[in-house]
Amino acid sequence: MVADEPAPQPDRVVVLENDDTTSATSAPVSADTPATSESSVDNTSVASSGSDASSDSLSQLANSSTESLGSVASADQALSSESASAVTANAGSVSSATATEVSSAASQQSSAATEILPSSVSSVVSSSTTVSRRGLTREVTPSAQATHQSEAAVKQQVPKSTAQVASAKAAPQATKHATVSTAKVTAAKRVASTTAKPVTKKVVKPKPFTGYKKGVFYQNGKRATGYLSDGKHRYLFRNGVKQKGVQKFQGTYYMFNLHDGRMMRNTYTASQWGLWYLFGADGRILTDVQPWAGGYYTFDARTYLKHTNVYEPARWGTWYMYDETGRCVSGYKYWQNGLYYFHPGTYLKATNETVWENGNAYWADGGGVVRTGNWQIEHAIDTGTSLVGHSPYVWGGGRNSWSIAARQFDCSSFVRWCFAGNVGDAVTYSQTSLGQGVPWSNIRRGDIFFMDHIGHVGIYLGGQYFLHDSPSSPTGGVGVSRLSDVVDRDDRAYAVPWYDIVDGVVRRLV
Repeated sequence: MVADEPAPQPDRVVVLENDDTTSATSAPVSADTPATSESSVDNTSVASSGSDASSDSLSQLANSSTESLGSVASADQALSSESASAVTANAGSVSSATATEVSSAASQQSSAATEILPSSVSSVVSSSTTVSRRGLTREVTPSAQATHQSEAAVKQQVPKSTAQVASAKAAPQATKHATVSTAKVTAAKRVASTTAKPVTKKVVKPKPFTGYKKGVFYQNGKRATGYLSDGKHRYLFRNGVKQKGVQKFQGTYYMFNLHDGRMMRNTYTASQWGLWYLFGADGRILTDVQPWAGGYYTFDARTYLKHTNVYEPARWGTWYMYDETGRCVSGYKYWQNGLYYFHPGTYLKATNETVWENGNAYWADGGGVVRTGNWQIEHAIDTGTSLVGHSPYVWGGGRNSWSIAARQFDCSSFVRWCFAGNVGDAVTYSQTSLGQGVPWSNIRRGDIFFMDHIGHVGIYLGGQYFLHDSPSSPTGGVGVSRLSDVVDRDDRAYAVPWYDIVDGVVRRLV
């Protein structure tokens, strides 16, 4: 039973209930701290009541200790679950033991708790024999001391020092701060990852240079060599330098404009050294018979030059005539002191057949030479032709025997000499009244005609060719010219074709 504070007995055990405000550290209990109620139980009561009272009291103590252990275990991991199990087991054993057995168990528990307690707390428990409460000092019997030690061991398993309580109270706050700090760090990391995250730029390799640099053309970073096209024209480069003129490439020749270097196609043009060549649709130089500008031309397979003033066979064996321009002749052609006719379309020479001009009939013999069939006309022409290239022009010559013997003539004296005296005076003005006048449109081989305001006279050969003696002839004297030839090629006194200075006066002597 609980009494009004009886005098302490040697065998009495004083049990202090668990107080949340009681310090479990080595420091003494403060006088300002409210004390808990005391329960006095003597041995007799314990013995008579059996294990029930002790079991109730110790169970309450064990339960209180276990609850305290659960609340503090999260803050302080110093005690293991095994310690709590030991306390519960001890409490169970006390319920069935005597006071002595309780004291012995408490001593063992105290010894076990001492191993857990810090040295300062252990020394306080082991050395103290009195407990101070509200200024009262009580003696503690060995049994009570053992029980107190058991209680202290239980309390020690749930330490309640000021520092530990503060730590336990600060733990949630620290956790809160740690959570906030973690959130801040996470946010900072997000900001850093957003703002400070290095931007990975896609490395774009610069395209190799293409274009001119200091007069040298580069293609994809290298000096250009070979053909290049701008979509309209092609160009040839060697080591970055644009080529011009005739250039050999891939086993043949091409022509590149002498000004801008563009490849030239379908053209007959002069090279950088002045010679003329024909280039086809693909730009290659051409040889053999080639159609060009409405006619046909032949280009040498070795020199690539066109053939002029030549009568020769093509690769298929047929013969063709090419004039001084290299064009394949169609119509009349004066060549090697003879007049020939070549059929239009076939370009074949007429032989042993009649050919016509201005309504006048000629005969092409077996060799192709065209004649009128009148011996006087042909004799006069043959006489004059014999001096082509052998009689330079002499103004006033051919009017005396020694001058005639020297074959020195001017235009009118040469005409008189060709016709062997059938021409009276050797003056152009007097010759305009000789023979029979005919219109220009009916002029034929052997007729004489006048030019340059009756200042010059010649013998018509047919096919627009004429025989005359003039410093403006191809020989500079007696020679054969064509009406389309330019007058006075050297001094350019006229600088016009002969037919532009024809007077239209025609005289037929035979």
